Amino acid sequence: MVREDSRKYEMNLSLLETIVANDANQQCAKIRNWLKSYCHFDGIGFLLQDKGSTRNYFYAEAMPMNIVQDLVEYLPRFDQTKDNENDVLFFGTKGGKLDFLDLQEDSKSPEPMGLAIPLIINGRSIGNLALVKKSATIQSLAAETQTLLSFIPLISHLINNSIIQEQKDKKIRMLNLYQSVSSSLSYTTDIRELLTMIVGLIPIELHCEECSFLSYDGNNNEFEFFSVVGETGNKLLKKRFPANRGIAGRALKERKTLVVNNVQNHPDFYCSIDKNNNFKTKSIIAAPAISGDETVGVIEAINKVETEYFNIEDDQIISAIADEVALAVKNSKMFDYVADSYCKIRQGQNSCEGCKRPLKSWTPCVRNLNLDCIYN
Repeated sequence: MVREDSRKYEMNLSLLETIVANDANQQCAKIRNWLKSYCHFDGIGFLLQDKGSTRNYFYAEAMPMNIVQDLVEYLPRFDQTKDNENDVLFFGTKGGKLDFLDLQEDSKSPEPMGLAIPLIINGRSIGNLALVKKSATIQSLAAETQTLLSFIPLISHLINNSIIQEQKDKKIRMLNLYQSVSSSLSYTTDIRELLTMIVGLIPIELHCEECSFLSYDGNNNEFEFFSVVGETGNKLLKKRFPANRGIAGRALKERKTLVVNNVQNHPDFYCSIDKNNNFKTKSIIAAPAISGDETVGVIEAINKVETEYFNIEDDQIISAIADEVALAVKNSKMFDYVADSYCKIRQGQNSCEGCKRPLKSWTPCVRNLNLDCIYN
């Protein structure tokens, strides 16, 4: 008994010492390594589905793909409440399909064998832990489960803490992003310089290969590559294409951000740009920049780098930036209109050249004057 308690203590101590990641993905990887050392399972997976987080994925290693797919489909429906916190779902495969087993009734076990255990925090589900053994019986698996269950609360808390930390990091990141965008708006009044600065932030924040701002020309119903970041994007600067084409055209028409992670099979994908520039678009986010009734353009982020997919967080970030861009461009156009009207109506000037008006007070046209004019 003392030996068993000592072993459990060592396992807990080892887990606490080694699992310090604040990222849920890293946390799952560290717990997986710990479980492989102490519990000797062949395949380990986590289905995290906490409603307070944008995470909703199955993290798995060495698990047959058919089992992973079936678990991803079934486990979200698996009843997970505080009343069945210690319930275990046993499963195997028959005919290539997942088969769920009854511990009391099923004496013969298919291979591989596996089990799923709910991860519960204060009666709230954050997902499931799934484990697979290539060679096991339901009875031997059930015997190992009792030891494993004693560590489930600790595993649940560690994963939950990493999810909470991710949420905090996300809020801090969003605040920093807003500060960067707001700073850009105050530092420059040149709209091309402004958009280049803002578009330059997106690949850093979204971890993507390319980004561009497509300005909308309502008179010709065309997009123009107005500001770009990326090797391929630089080739496209100032080039135009019809505004009713592509995923950008769809986003503008529907007036909402579109996230497409399988671009090549999307019906709205405008493949001509890829073909003409020897580029392959894999994933894309297109966020329309619209302020009131004024359609400014579309911001596109191309090809997620760290993972294959853009997610809801990326959607929120680029949508927020698009709103800021739309307002900035609208204000810039309004400012230009006021400046032009002031010069033409009040001063009879068509340009700033030769203007003799004193500049000790602010005027709408002051930003358009060169330094020589200031001292005339």
